[in-house]
Amino acid sequence: MDIFNELMKAIAPSLKLMGFAKKGNNFYLEEGKNYGVVNFQKSRDSTKYVIKFTLNFGVYSDILGQFEYDYNAGAKPKVEQCQWSVRVGTFMPDSPDYWWIVNTSDNLSDCSFNVIEAVKNIVSPQLNIRLSDEGLINNWMNESYAGTTEIGRFKCLTTLLKAKGDFSTLDVVIEAFMQQSKGKPKARWAIEHLKEIGYSKA
Repeated sequence: MDIFNELMKAIAPSLKLMGFAKKGNNFYLEEGKNYGVVNFQKSRDSTKYVIKFTLNFGVYSDILGQFEYDYNAGAKPKVEQCQWSVRVGTFMPDSPDYWWIVNTSDNLSDCSFNVIEAVKNIVSPQLNIRLSDEGLINNWMNESYAGTTEIGRFKCLTTLLKAKGDFSTLDVVIEAFMQQSKGKPKARWAIEHLKEIGYSKA
């Protein structure tokens, strides 16, 4: 018996009821052209008799995707293509890198229940508050978990603000970032990015 595949089959109906569509080891939420992605990652330490896995999840913005070299309109993104992404353990108490471990002798229904609860109570709420571009902007403006690097946050936030036409907020974000980046390589990267998105003051 392939434990991992059996587990995925057991979990899929409940995630479907939450609005997710399954493709491979990924589950997708859609809002407009944006995607929430949940990926089941099996550890290399897994064997035929014991599997170890975790959940990676993220949000993909189509507007941001258009500025990336591998943009493919209409294609479902992989979790590593998401501009905001995280592992489930980040939002679990004292579990920054949480993994489930399942043996062939274990009751799969117990494990599937625990995973479904994690998706219901952690993953789905975190995706839903960021699934829209407005949600991503609010996330990055309020400096909650960035789900990306510092320069990544700056690039994504400024791109979305410009697309939205919120130039007053855009100017404030740029000024604050450039002030704290003086004399550092990221200041140069920021200027190059602003030129790429057509920011006239860059």
